[in-house]
This record gives sequence, C-alpha cells and structure tokens, in this order.
Amino acid sequence: MKSRTPNVSLVIGIVLLLFLIGIVLSASILFLLGVSISTASFWVAVCASIVCLLAMTYTFFTTRRTTMFLSLLMGLGLVFGVSWYVSTATYDLSWDGQTYHQEAIILLKNGWNPVHDQPLLTITDTQKFDNPSEESLRTPFYLWINHYTKGPWILDAVMYKLTDNIEGSKMFNFILLFASFFLCLAAILNAYPEKKRRAVFFSLLLACNPVVIAQLVTFYIDGQLASLVLIICSLGYLLFKRFNAWIVVGLCSAIILLTAIKFTALVYAVLLCGGLLVLFFLYDKHRHWKKLLLSLVACGLVAVTIVGYNPYVTNFLAKGHPFYPLAGEHAVDIMTANSPADFKGKNPFEKFFVSLFAKSENITRPNESTMKWPFTIAFEEFQAFVGADARVAGFGPLFGGAVLVTCVVSLALFLRNRQLAKPVFLLSGIILLTVFINPESWWARYVPQLWFVPILIAMVGFESEKQFVKYGSWLLICTLSINLLLVGATQAIAQSFLNVQVNIQLHEMKKSKLPVLVDFQHFHSNRIRLEKAEIEFIEAKIDDKNAKKLSSSRATYLLR
Repeated sequence: MKSRTPNVSLVIGIVLLLFLIGIVLSASILFLLGVSISTASFWVAVCASIVCLLAMTYTFFTTRRTTMFLSLLMGLGLVFGVSWYVSTATYDLSWDGQTYHQEAIILLKNGWNPVHDQPLLTITDTQKFDNPSEESLRTPFYLWINHYTKGPWILDAVMYKLTDNIEGSKMFNFILLFASFFLCLAAILNAYPEKKRRAVFFSLLLACNPVVIAQLVTFYIDGQLASLVLIICSLGYLLFKRFNAWIVVGLCSAIILLTAIKFTALVYAVLLCGGLLVLFFLYDKHRHWKKLLLSLVACGLVAVTIVGYNPYVTNFLAKGHPFYPLAGEHAVDIMTANSPADFKGKNPFEKFFVSLFAKSENITRPNESTMKWPFTIAFEEFQAFVGADARVAGFGPLFGGAVLVTCVVSLALFLRNRQLAKPVFLLSGIILLTVFINPESWWARYVPQLWFVPILIAMVGFESEKQFVKYGSWLLICTLSINLLLVGATQAIAQSFLNVQVNIQLHEMKKSKLPVLVDFQHFHSNRIRLEKAEIEFIEAKIDDKNAKKLSSSRATYLLR
C-alpha cells in the first residue's frame, strides 16, 4: 500500500478493535479469577492500545512518524468524542434494550460475576441464594442473562462503571461502525487505489447497514454483529494481499469479539474462518494458510474457553448444550410468537423469500405479512423503522427491488466478466452461506450481513466494460442509497421525537412535590433513568386510570 490513506484507515480500524478486545479479554480473565467488573479493564485497554498504535505507526509509516502518531491519536480521540457525545445525548428506547440488555449491564456493573457467582433467579422462584445479600440478584430475565453471550454487556458495564452513565455505553455501536468503515476503506483502496471517492462511498454504504443504523442508539447487538462481519471480510482481504502480523492480530480480535456477540455469531465466525482458510489454501501463492490456521485455532480457543467460558463452557457443563436455552434439552421457542402468522408451516427459504418481497412491517402473530410489487413504497412501511428490530422486509422498503437488480447484474457478470467477478462471487458465496445456515434468515437483524452482497456485486459491476452491467450497477447503487436514506431519516426523526417526549415526561415528574409512584412492569432499567434525572419515586403496583405510560416503555407512573 503506497498511499498513506489506506495505512491510516487500517491503523485506526485495528486500534479501535484492540481497544475493545482489551476491555473484553481483561474483564473475562478477571471473571475467571473471581474478580467482578472493574475500571481497570478500561485503563489496561487504553494503555495497550496506545502502545500498539505507536508500534503500528513505526510499522506502516516510514517518515514523519511522530507527527503521524499524534495525528492518529487525535483522529481516534475524535472518534471516541463523537461516539460518546451522541450516545449520552440519546436514550435507548428499544424494547429489548430497556429490558434484559440494560438489566444485564446493571447487574454486571454492580458486581455480579457470571463465572463464580450463583446464577440469577427469577423473582417468583422460591429457591434462596447462598448469601442473603445476593437476594437482589433476581430478575424476570434470569434465563437470558445467565445463559446468553456477554461480550457487548461487558463493554457496556465497564464503561458504565467508569462513567456512571449507562446511556454512554452505547458508544461501542459507534466505535464498531467507525472501525468497519475505516477497515473497509483500507480494503477497497487496496483493490482500487486510484478511486478514492468511490472507495469512500462504498465503504460508507457497506458500514451504514440499515440494521446498524436502526440500532445505533440502542443496546441491541445485531448492528455490532454486522460491523464485525464486515471487519472480518475486510481484514481477510487485506491479509490475503499482504500477510502482516498486525492484520492477523486485528482479524483475531474481530473474530473473538464476534463470537461474544450471540450464539449465531459463533457459527458465522466458524464459517467465515473456514471460507478464509479455503481461499488461502487454494489461491495464496505464498502458502500462508498454515500460519493462518494456527492463528485462528489459537483465537478460537481464547474465544470459547476464556471470553466465552460463560456461556459456552458453562452452558455445556450445566445444560448439555453450549447454545442453551435456544438449543438442547428443554430449549425455549422464541420464534413462534415473534413471527407473522402466515410463516407457520413455511420452510426457511419460503420465509426468506416472503420477507424480501413483502411490505416492511414489525408484526407478530396473529398478523400476517403482505406482499407488494418491488420498487413500490407504502407510507405505513416507515412505521417499521421507528424501532430497532423491523421484522418483515427489515432491510428497507426498496431492498426487494435491489435484490432483483442484483440477480440480473450477477448473471450478466457471470456470462460476460466471470474472471473479473470471481473474487466477489467467492466472497458473496461465503456471506450467503452464513445467511442461509440461519433458519430464521427472514428477520433482517439475524442476518445483517446480507446487505453486503448487492453492494459487492455493484462494486465489481462498475469495473465491467459492458455498458449494460454498468447501468445495472448504477441502478442498484441508487436503489440501495435511497433505501438507506429512507430508513435512516425515519429512524432519526422518530428517535428525535421520542427523546423529546421522554425529556418532557422526566421534567414533569421532577416538578412533582411528592415522590412519583412508578410501576416498571419488567422495564426495571428505567429506574436508572429516573435516578439520573434526580426524580424521587416509589416503586409500586399501579391500577389507576390516571396513570401515564412512560414513552416507549410498559412502565407507568402516577403523579400525586
């Protein structure tokens, strides 16, 4: 890489990853040693990241290294500043975010050690804790918090412990978005060094996945999954072009972070690593596949036995399956109630097809999905993107049309420019494998990586000498861009309005001369919001027609 821009992007992206893995890995080791969440993890990660930044500056730059180091440090500071500012200025108003995600973060921040401490119990469980002081460790979300992966929660809990601001912990969504953009930019500039503007545009389009945008100001984790898959693909390509120790470290960091996101992410990580190894074995003239294999095996062991000890090892030992409670004996069905009624009896491919070409809706039983013509938009579709987890057609109202154009452009490339498109076809095939292995691939947030395929096809289509392919690629990119703008604008307007609504309610409650009665109704994390606003309240069951509902929550309150 001769230009400084790819190297700058590469270094910034890897340092952001190293900062995150530093927090997660150190906190996981402390868990195994019997130590709860500590701010020490943050400072260890900061110091390690600065040392690595200095080392990478001397590796990737040959002149003006001091100036470059300080410039990179300032750039990283800007990334953290923007991420922190937007996160603290917004509330997480998502359903899962306000329930089990924030509840898990609060419990970890308050000292619960998932490796050594007694598992959480439900509120109605008659079982007693060994230590009476642990009676506060009861939650209606005990099953998910005990047995789900905890990578994002660890990051959030450490930041919450450091700053005492839970909303600020959402900054890691932004950090991963920035990291995915910079590393993607480095990869595309490596492939097309003379086309910087196009590289920036495609990197933005890839990084700003509709699922990522919808979940930026929430504690949902699927957006982080999307960013990490993009990072792994980008680093995999960069590693193929230049086998470098720092790129290997960045790749392994991303893989470990991905496996700590959720159960399906572990499967995705295995498939991505397997695909990368096969490509190295078949096409790498320097035969680096053995070194890569050793690195991936080592990182896999760290991912499962240290960072993922809880839940993968503990679930297997206690319940007989690493993916409990979603698999194994006494598995819990979370999908039937979360799916449209007409999905009953359909196989995964049928559900996937329906979701691609239906109206964008956030519906469950007993509602049914509604098919529509591609490239058409119904006004009610925008309602699906007010929240963080649009179910049917969750990539946007125009994505179905974009898929059709993708198929046409792909066929034209296969017939006319097969050699040119071969690398993208191989990468797209690996990505599609990670999509279709998920039986619930109809739900966009479960397979956010699907967004990458049309963009990759369009990117290589622009390099074709055939005008038909170029025009098709332009149509595809325009469709995806308009689709993303519609989703992003809807999300921004809706969240701005809802945040104003919450602030009005908090102001109203704070003016009350008597403590406000609040019934949280499983939205117990809302108590942190009230405490932060210095609102006096009494938790109680409320059965009064004058009670008001907290915005974007089931919690109710009564002014006296």
